[in-house]
Amino acid sequence: MAARKRVAIVGAGLAGLAAIKSCLEEGLEPVCFEQYDKFGGVWYYTEEYREGQGARAFEYLTTNVSREMFCFSDFPYPPHIPPFMTRTMVYDYILSYCETFGLGKYIHLNTRVNDIKKSRDYNVTGRWEVETMDSEKKTKRDIFDFVMICSGFYKKPRTPDIKGLDTFKGSIEHSMRFKDALQYRDKSVLIVGNSHSSGDTAAACSAYAQQVYYCVGDGMYMLPLCVKNGQPWDMAIFKRCNYWNPDKIFELEKALSNERLDHRRAGLAPSTPPSSTRIMLSDRVQYIIMSGRIKVVNRLVRLGPHEAEFDDGTVIKNLDAVLFATGYDFFIDFTDEPLQGADGKLSLYKMMFPLHQQHTLSVIGCVDSDGPIPPLAELQGRLAARVYAGNHQLPSLKVMADVVEKMNSSLFEKFGRYKYLIPNLVFRDEVAEELGVTPSLLDLIKAGPRLAYLYYYGPALPYHFRLWGPHTWSGAKKAINYAVEHGHYAKQMRNVQPPDGAGENYFFRFIIVSTVVVLLALAYQRGTFFG
Repeated sequence: MAARKRVAIVGAGLAGLAAIKSCLEEGLEPVCFEQYDKFGGVWYYTEEYREGQGARAFEYLTTNVSREMFCFSDFPYPPHIPPFMTRTMVYDYILSYCETFGLGKYIHLNTRVNDIKKSRDYNVTGRWEVETMDSEKKTKRDIFDFVMICSGFYKKPRTPDIKGLDTFKGSIEHSMRFKDALQYRDKSVLIVGNSHSSGDTAAACSAYAQQVYYCVGDGMYMLPLCVKNGQPWDMAIFKRCNYWNPDKIFELEKALSNERLDHRRAGLAPSTPPSSTRIMLSDRVQYIIMSGRIKVVNRLVRLGPHEAEFDDGTVIKNLDAVLFATGYDFFIDFTDEPLQGADGKLSLYKMMFPLHQQHTLSVIGCVDSDGPIPPLAELQGRLAARVYAGNHQLPSLKVMADVVEKMNSSLFEKFGRYKYLIPNLVFRDEVAEELGVTPSLLDLIKAGPRLAYLYYYGPALPYHFRLWGPHTWSGAKKAINYAVEHGHYAKQMRNVQPPDGAGENYFFRFIIVSTVVVLLALAYQRGTFFG
């Protein structure tokens, strides 16, 4: 019997663990290297910052993506977990995932990857030479058939080039190292950024600081985590039907944001076109702005020893601290392979496979998006594993190059640079289609009217990707139904009965919707839809 092909996996965070499991599903032998003493990636919390770790989950972090979206496709959270989880809940989920699927034995802890380069016989075999270093500084080189880089790119903080930055006498910090806000007690703090981490840190600092000033650049829309009837925002937004018209999704997000706070009057309204407008997720910042503990300011243009100047001429005196929550640059420091051009342009098919190499190396989960990373990283890991196992053939180089160029052109047009902020659901479905886990019309008809309806008009759950194609999961349908009916809330200690007749009304609505879906499916199949 031939020896199993070996896959070197760099990093044992969410992406790395999904990659291990995907390799096992395809009969490959995963060998995962994790530089720290525990797995979990950014969700492995320590009191002190670990050098080289990149972004961290700060002490009181709560997810801004709900449990039904922030999970793997065949492993739901336990029903008692609330929709938005604390960092400890997420870490417990990671531990449970690893234990359930027996992934721990494939992980080499306290082992850092120093270098990845092509083996001497690469042109023939496509293999890679990987150098690792253990906790005792001993190095080892080994040959692997394949490589998955799952260590993320949240490692090189991006700090804007601000005039006078080096003259500022107060503290300067990037959100990458943020632990808690105690150090800002009774201080005047400027937060710079217009995405999720900026809102989280601004809210945290407002509990201690004398005053928080919030510089939001081009502005953004601040989407509440809970929308109508307490529904998690992503259960309402991430529906495939919403994405059929790009303008519709933006108008929906704008409307939901302004329901909670008038963004124009609050100074948050974006000056950018809809396609490049940032969406920030928060339920706290709106109220804190209204209480005056956070004051929104214009674009930062200059820093002095104890002051900040903005593009409208406003100057804030007696400033004690600046905290940049301005994102990260793509950065992988353990290989010289040309993954990125000098202008920041990436040539990665499905943000995974370098175009001009044998497809034996892939980058998994190293993508920024407007939605949950775990299901996207899992899809990438599943696709890479099937390619490595010889169970999936990628398109021709020309086809892949055309796809990459189309994506790069779109992103450059949207942001004016190669900024890889990817539309999560659209990209997830593209990877899923390549993998072969999206349904055909016949699949949807076989699945039944309710499931077919939910696929397009219900929340786009990770479990959908275990209904069809390779490595299906028998519990997927049950998980979808449970998420739709119970994903809004965790189980409470006090139960309130629904009004009389509520169940009957639901039943009749279900019958009507089911009938409509069947008729539409039959019309489409016969080619009679819209003439």
